[in-house]
Amino acid sequence: MTDAATTSLIASSVLIGVAILALKTGLGCGFASLRRREVVYLATVYLVISITMGYLIGVIPLDLTQNILAAGVTMHLVIAAGLIYFGIRTKRQWLSKKRDLSRNTFLWLSIPCPVCLTATFLACTVLAGAIDRSNITIGLIVGLVFFAGIIISSFTVSFLATRSGSKDPSALGTTMILFGLFYMLSPLIIPAYMQAQTVPIPDIPVDIGETLLSFALMAALGVIGFVGARRRRDENPEN
Repeated sequence: MTDAATTSLIASSVLIGVAILALKTGLGCGFASLRRREVVYLATVYLVISITMGYLIGVIPLDLTQNILAAGVTMHLVIAAGLIYFGIRTKRQWLSKKRDLSRNTFLWLSIPCPVCLTATFLACTVLAGAIDRSNITIGLIVGLVFFAGIIISSFTVSFLATRSGSKDPSALGTTMILFGLFYMLSPLIIPAYMQAQTVPIPDIPVDIGETLLSFALMAALGVIGFVGARRRRDENPEN
């Protein structure tokens, strides 16, 4: 494989990985009772964060980011517990009392967590090693992918859920529970990843198939969320 092809592969893989993170955020926004401008505000926050991370390339040692990533396992467990608890609470309050908690509970799915912030920084670092651009430009590229990914996924999920009659807090709750269970796998995945780090980050080989599989899994979690809510709605029309 030529150097140009390798560079393109690394850059594409990094941006696909960023799009996966954006999809997670977009799912939370799409199922929650948010106005479009509020989704844009949140996407802008990710854009600013990415530009900041790009600026910090070369300032923050990579060893520190790996330590944060390792410590983030505990944080992932906390987030997983929060997603499951508040996912159940969101569903229960809506189904039993028609009380909408989604404007608050969606934050467990959509706000940047420490591991996601570290992953954003690593994405900027890898991309900076693959293409010859300024650090600010690298951050801007990553941020724009985040921004576009959040907007597109959020509006698409909202449209499809509305058309299918499944846009309600119950669907958000189901999605949160599924992601919470998925996050429970992080104590197994992240340590294995850390032990596999034997070369500098820009030289890490990337498996496009596995990356696309992760993207498909994220999408499947969202689909299961509103399909499950719609089935429950059909089975209990009085609710």
